[in-house]
Amino acid sequence: MPRPTVVVTRPAGQSRQLTEALHNAGLDVLGFPLLAIGPAADDAPLRAALARLDTYALVVFVSPNAVSFALDALAQVQNTAGAAQWPAGVPVAVVGPSSVAALAERGIAPPTHRVIAPAGAQDGTDPAADTPRFDSEALWSQLDTAPGAFSGRQVLIIRGNGGRDWLGDRLRESGATVEAVEAYSRTLPEPTTMQWQAVRDSLRPGAPPYAWLLTSSEAVRNLDALARLHLSPQEHERLKQMQCIAPHARIAAQAQALGFAHVLPAAPGDAGLLATCTQWGNAHAGPAAPVAMADPVPVPVPQPEPAAAPASAPTDKEPTGSPGPTTTKVERVTPDTTSPSSSHAAPSGAAGATHTSHAAGSAARRNMAAWWVIAAVLLLAIAGGFFWLQMRVEHLTEELARRQQSNDALVQETRVLSRNAQDIVKELQAKVGALDGQVVEARDKQAALEQVYQDLMRNRDDWEIAEIQQLLTNAGQQLQLTGNVQVALAALQSADARLARADKPQYNQLRRALARDIARMKAVPDTDLTGAAIKLDESINQIDALPLLSGERMLDRVPGETDRAVGPGAKGASAPAAAGSASGGNVLTRTWDYVLAELGQVIRVRKVEDANALLLSGDQGWFLRENVKLRLLNARLALLSRNEPVFRNDLAAAQAMIGRYFDTRSRRVQGVLTLLKQAQASAVSVSLPTMAESLGALRALKKE
Repeated sequence: MPRPTVVVTRPAGQSRQLTEALHNAGLDVLGFPLLAIGPAADDAPLRAALARLDTYALVVFVSPNAVSFALDALAQVQNTAGAAQWPAGVPVAVVGPSSVAALAERGIAPPTHRVIAPAGAQDGTDPAADTPRFDSEALWSQLDTAPGAFSGRQVLIIRGNGGRDWLGDRLRESGATVEAVEAYSRTLPEPTTMQWQAVRDSLRPGAPPYAWLLTSSEAVRNLDALARLHLSPQEHERLKQMQCIAPHARIAAQAQALGFAHVLPAAPGDAGLLATCTQWGNAHAGPAAPVAMADPVPVPVPQPEPAAAPASAPTDKEPTGSPGPTTTKVERVTPDTTSPSSSHAAPSGAAGATHTSHAAGSAARRNMAAWWVIAAVLLLAIAGGFFWLQMRVEHLTEELARRQQSNDALVQETRVLSRNAQDIVKELQAKVGALDGQVVEARDKQAALEQVYQDLMRNRDDWEIAEIQQLLTNAGQQLQLTGNVQVALAALQSADARLARADKPQYNQLRRALARDIARMKAVPDTDLTGAAIKLDESINQIDALPLLSGERMLDRVPGETDRAVGPGAKGASAPAAAGSASGGNVLTRTWDYVLAELGQVIRVRKVEDANALLLSGDQGWFLRENVKLRLLNARLALLSRNEPVFRNDLAAAQAMIGRYFDTRSRRVQGVLTLLKQAQASAVSVSLPTMAESLGALRALKKE
């Protein structure tokens, strides 16, 4: 009959000693981890706490895994090549004997260090005999729980993710400052296909007995979750009828709450689990194997007839090593050869001796026959045992061959499933890539729709405030770029008119700011920058027609100069017909005056301050005119950009060049100089105000 099987659900790599002990006890073991232990996702809090161990009054390890991961991290923090060095002044508290053993392996044990554990965890007490409790409640009973014992002191609890915080709550109630850090993480592993196949085989009718060894409440919950995912409803129900072994009442209660019907309690620790599993295995082991001997053949023993008692007397003196009961029976049948009456006994000694010799030979023959029967029985038993062993070997060989075929089929099926899974994964990856693209596109569309929705959901006030902000912003830009105060003033007045039509109390602060900015705009003196720019443009257009001092053509005269030079009779002398006029003057006199006037125009005498102005060639004159125009253009740009120093410097340089190289007595030159003076007078430097107060009030209104 197959042996009972114990399903060990501890994390992989942490059940070797228990597995070996179960094998030695005659039980089969199936490894089915329901928890996976790994490092914490973020070990920064653990390292920070371990770096200041000296500040803690107590450090609590909740499990051997916490001991292992924490001390490995401590070795890295201390940067030591060997084991971590635990401070001797920091006491350590653990929950069970496994944690005590894990600390001892790392060199943390009495008397060098103080280790606090529940009763029976350190002194080697047999858990099966005393059944102690190894949990937070038992550890709390070993701590100094007097009032004020932990008041104002720091306690570090090193644990995994999740779990109870009962001990931490009790310590906080005692006044301690508790810091809990994660040293490792517990996750749900995924059993292999072979493991699930073994579980399904155990759930079939006629399968050997199985017992699930559940060592934590989280393992119970993981078993139920995995069974719902991988087993059929019928198999799940049969799994709940399997035998479960729990080392703690809390684990048993969790299993019963999830529907597991048969839960057997066990003492904590590997020894308690081994004792309970062995007891369960002996109860479900079945009948013992038959002995390799044939059934004994009964020896026929004739019933003794009544005989004289002295005939059996000699047998009392036989050695003890002889077969007593058989010899006695043989001796009891020796009187068969004697006469039925006592009177027929040989009276003489020769007759008695003959009778005794005959009885001894008969007894020896019967002893030999009995030994031959026993030898035959032994031979038959040996032959039967050999035949039974042979049949057993053949049966085992067939069973191994059948299981090998089953395993081969499972391997082939696994390979096919693996290939199918790889193909499915590739298809899923392609679909996931397409879905990612669609998700990104959907997000973009959603963002656009949200933006449109927000724009559509804006109320009238938002639109009105946005329009006023745009109006004020544009006016401020015009004011800064062109200095156009009138445009800014019009924008402020328009915004104030709109707010007045709305007539809402929340606009009062903004209207007051607008009123102050409007007053500052009206107080700015009026400067005709546009008129000054137009005068500069007119001057630039007339530069090419202005006469130079070095020019060859006749210089223009100012009005009245010709009349003064020629005299009152010049007008009459200009026309030959005037000689015959009714004035009656002397014709010769008038002719002489006319000739003198014409000769005065041919030769002219003038005083020039700079002689270089008369020596300009034609090309130099052209360059002079271009330089003057460039000066005036620069002055115009400076005027529009409100750069007063550059404007005045360029305008003064242009006036100096015109006064030096051009004929200042010409009407055109004088007109250009007059335009430049007017432009200079119009471009008065004015400090322009800003609309910062109105814009600030508008931003404050939008935030509200």
